[in-house]
Amino acid sequence: MFVTGCDKTGLKYASLETMLQDAVADSAWPGAVMLIGRGDEIVFHEAVGYHTYQQVRSVQKDDIFDLASISKAVGTTSAVMKLLESGKLDLNDPATVYLPQLQGPDPIQTAIKKNIRIRHLLAHNAGFEPFRLFYQMDVSQEARWDSVFQSPVLTKPGDKTVYSDIGLMVLGKVVESVAGISLDRYLEQQVFGPLGMRDTYYNPPASLLSRIVPTETDPQRGGLVHGFVHDENTHSLGGVAGHAGLFSTAEDLSRFARMMLNGGELDGTRIFKPQTIEMFTRPVSKTSSRCLGWDSPEGECSGGIYVHPHSYGHTGFTGTSIWIDPVNKVYVILLTNAVHPDRSYKYPKYFDWRQLMHSAAYEELGIAVRNRNVILKQRWREHFGRN
Repeated sequence: MFVTGCDKTGLKYASLETMLQDAVADSAWPGAVMLIGRGDEIVFHEAVGYHTYQQVRSVQKDDIFDLASISKAVGTTSAVMKLLESGKLDLNDPATVYLPQLQGPDPIQTAIKKNIRIRHLLAHNAGFEPFRLFYQMDVSQEARWDSVFQSPVLTKPGDKTVYSDIGLMVLGKVVESVAGISLDRYLEQQVFGPLGMRDTYYNPPASLLSRIVPTETDPQRGGLVHGFVHDENTHSLGGVAGHAGLFSTAEDLSRFARMMLNGGELDGTRIFKPQTIEMFTRPVSKTSSRCLGWDSPEGECSGGIYVHPHSYGHTGFTGTSIWIDPVNKVYVILLTNAVHPDRSYKYPKYFDWRQLMHSAAYEELGIAVRNRNVILKQRWREHFGRN
């Protein structure tokens, strides 16, 4: 049982570390690493809990987590930003210019897909459905990719926002076509290597297994998913895809976040131009929170009730989240393996605690200006008596 209190200024709690430990006790996650930065200073960086509920190995601050869909933003979107800045593609280019195999499954669908632009894939309004179980197909990786390309679009490009793994899978292949090398190699050469993100990988080496936090127990894949990607589609495609596959540490992600807050530069190394960051981190329309590859705060936002409206962030299915606030010069990173021992453990406790932790991070910094576009989770509304 966790112990909290409340005062007139916000959601008072004994300490962030106590909150993290109470979340473990509440089975929101077996273990976690949380890192909070303000400007170039790391103001909080702690690890709590264990790799599994068996409590054999304690989580360490430099442990490596499966980022799941954070791969879409930190990975694939960053690659598109680099290609855009180098003049190798334009956001208004049709995806079929680079992927002529983006066709079918019938002539009408092929014609519609010619109208899918790069920006549609980034903004999740290309028309694809959220996902398909490609991994269940007993075919080669090449045939599986053919099925991805032939996935039907349900709406005309640009008409409706539907968060879609398939769109980002396609975008990852666009990156590879334009760059002429694999997505993981391009990102290592252009982003992760230059930034000094030394523990950020697709398909992390086996030598790091003891530092990699396991995810779900999956009998179909031999038991505990440990050292390889949790997302089944990505795993079936060799561990590298546009929507998932990236592993990293809180410290490496903090370097990325600092670079973004610094207008694209860190320690004298420029990764992006400030105007490119500005372009990709603003909502694409008034009817959607989606930016180009990133998300912005609304509803029961994982970034908490104080995250500035101009912030941007992303979450990952395994239990990961990152929010970057350019107005307050703050970033908050929470890495967990909430899908352990299986994904049902996430609901609803992980989502409740995630929002509370991000909110508490702001209070720790003395920032308590409510974002009126964000709704406090029902559990905390009832507990704290707040709207």
